[in-house]
Amino acid sequence: MHIIFNKKVLLENLTPAMGTVSTKNTISTIEGVLIETMGGTTVRLSTYDMNKGVRVTFEALEVSEEGSCILNAQRFMQIVKLLGGDEITLHIDEKCNGTVTAGESSFSMYALRGEDFPTLPELTGKRGFEVSSALLKDKIARVIHSVADQDSRPMLCGVYFEIEGRDMKIVSCDGYSLSICRVNCDIEDVGEEHADRFSFILPGSSLNELTKILSDREQDKIRVMLARKHAVINIDRLIFFTRMIDSEYLDYHKIMPGEQPISVKVERERFLAGLERANLIADEKIQGSSKSHVKVILQGDKVALTSTSVNGRVYDEMLCEHTGDDVTIGFNCRYLLNHVRAAEGEYIRLGLKSPTQSMTIVPAEEKENESYFYMLLPVRMTDA
Repeated sequence: MHIIFNKKVLLENLTPAMGTVSTKNTISTIEGVLIETMGGTTVRLSTYDMNKGVRVTFEALEVSEEGSCILNAQRFMQIVKLLGGDEITLHIDEKCNGTVTAGESSFSMYALRGEDFPTLPELTGKRGFEVSSALLKDKIARVIHSVADQDSRPMLCGVYFEIEGRDMKIVSCDGYSLSICRVNCDIEDVGEEHADRFSFILPGSSLNELTKILSDREQDKIRVMLARKHAVINIDRLIFFTRMIDSEYLDYHKIMPGEQPISVKVERERFLAGLERANLIADEKIQGSSKSHVKVILQGDKVALTSTSVNGRVYDEMLCEHTGDDVTIGFNCRYLLNHVRAAEGEYIRLGLKSPTQSMTIVPAEEKENESYFYMLLPVRMTDA
């Protein structure tokens, strides 16, 4: 196999594929990138860690010998970045000895046979939808912080999507917090099978990689297709695919609080700045001590944030619109910070019932086509 690449084009297509390369596996083939010639000057790159993968097709400058091979993805990426010049030549001989050359510089590396690459799932689906890339990226970012890293309930390690007509709801819950984002947008139903309503769960780790690939341009459309076990996202000439979490999502409606007689309207940016200052103290890790919480004190027309650790104390106070009883409640500062950071709007509204029950965060003024809802459980304060 002999291919000449434009370095910039190669990097543009190799970079998004690196997020689905396995780095914690003894199987050398899934630590690699599959490089295939597709006729003419068309080249295809594929990476797959057995849970998620990327396949991207683009044009090389020249293909004089066709074939396929697997190269160690991390090493190949480092070599391409370090080589100078605008053109990079890849040559693989019949004994799978590879040479990567640019100008007077060259690297030798061993390749594996392309046919040894794991079989990819079928990258088609019978039902799906088309939506703006920027919109999907933004809404995922508003809930991804509530996805559990590890949990005996696999559905909590993913994000729940519910599509009904033009309405899209995205939900995440890690057992301590709940995030819900709703949006009414331009969703086009695609595929052979059309349904008024369908839902699915995608792993949080896969969505973290997907958001790195999605563009910020509203006019860019992506197509999400659902197969039996996988979701396939078509982004121009790139295909991102991931295994879905095969589980029913928890009934989050049952954990949402009822009436909350305590309500606080506060400027979001001011509240966020106070939490970031409090987190400097609350997030300190000293001699294995547990993280400190942030204490939220609602009194009259003021809300105060305070946190104490073995190295110091912080106190911050700001004005608010407060109805209901005065209350003091504690939270994991990082969790609360993530919720307020993900919210939007000039003002947010905090809802409470007591120091031992969850607090909710919603926009102070609802938008017509979208909304968000955050809920966070408090921590027990021994010094309360």
